[in-house]
Amino acid sequence: MWIYWFNHSRILITKMKHFFFTLIFGIILVISSCNDDLPGSFYVSVQVSPDSAGSVIFNRGPHVEGTEITLTAVANDNYELFAWNHLRDGETSNPLTVVMNSNLNTVAIFLFIDNDKDGVGDSDDVCLNTPYGESVNVQGCSASQLDEDNDGVSDDLDQCPGTLLGEEIDETGCEDTDGDGLSNLVDICPYTPEAEIDNVNDSGCHIFIGAYREGGVVFYVDETNDHGLVSDIQNLGNVGIVWGCYGSEVDHSYGMAIGTGAQNTLDILADCSEDSTAAFYAANSVSQGYNDWFLPSHDELDQMHCLFEVIDSVATLNGGEKFIFDNHYGYWSSTQEDENFAYYQDFTSGGNCTNSPESYPKRYLYLSVRAIRAF
Repeated sequence: MWIYWFNHSRILITKMKHFFFTLIFGIILVISSCNDDLPGSFYVSVQVSPDSAGSVIFNRGPHVEGTEITLTAVANDNYELFAWNHLRDGETSNPLTVVMNSNLNTVAIFLFIDNDKDGVGDSDDVCLNTPYGESVNVQGCSASQLDEDNDGVSDDLDQCPGTLLGEEIDETGCEDTDGDGLSNLVDICPYTPEAEIDNVNDSGCHIFIGAYREGGVVFYVDETNDHGLVSDIQNLGNVGIVWGCYGSEVDHSYGMAIGTGAQNTLDILADCSEDSTAAFYAANSVSQGYNDWFLPSHDELDQMHCLFEVIDSVATLNGGEKFIFDNHYGYWSSTQEDENFAYYQDFTSGGNCTNSPESYPKRYLYLSVRAIRAF
């Protein structure tokens, strides 16, 4: 009998537990249902646009009518809150306080912060004032705002982006050793002396064909671009001059190449004692303050003939005269052919290298003389 009573009590206790659990759960459902239907019970719903722009801190509710709630917008990098939509026109306060009188559904609208409109947000933008329309790198900088080699020329203008630090450059960002305004890329004469910087031509050379310097007009420049020959700007003598010593051979005065005229002249003076010869006039000239003039060789005279018009133009601009004068249109060279013949050049056809100097059979005839000098 005792066993029966014990089992019966245990069954009764189990049933009572189920009853109480069921009762408590029912009470909770009733209370919850009553709260949802209570007058003045409101909820908050907030969306973010664009989705990745930020977030909003708020209490969803429910809220009793008249409760003040706070919405706090938190912007991600490169964004800022623009306005709360579906709330009040133009509301931009952050945090925003709202009195709950109804359910609140709003959108936090964020704007991308990019004042220069280059596609890189301001907080990531190293160059905040990129000119409109220029392409930029991931840091928001365009070529016009960068100077990768630190040479003082922006990358969009820099034609030599790898210039070494400290090198003297020109306006294109390229090395300009002599500082004449032309980069070494195009400067034929990259080592122009400082005193000559203002005298360079478009190739960066202060010594060039047609330059007026060293007492005359440059008509030949050697491969170093530092040395050459100039023609006097004036003819020698008021009338024609003979080559001289007709019938007598002058030892060694046969040099024809450029660079042999000076020695030819010395050879003529050594073997021909006449003091009114072409070589004598040339060697004794002090034109333009120089005293080392000489009679040009065959090839030197030919080069002058090729540049006839250039020499004429520069000479007349500087107080000199043209080649042809007084009907003596042929010019003597210092190169002899034999005791009777010497080479001369007819300048009536000058300017185009159309003829080379010819031999003249009578060295006692009167022709013109134009001295030259080397520098």
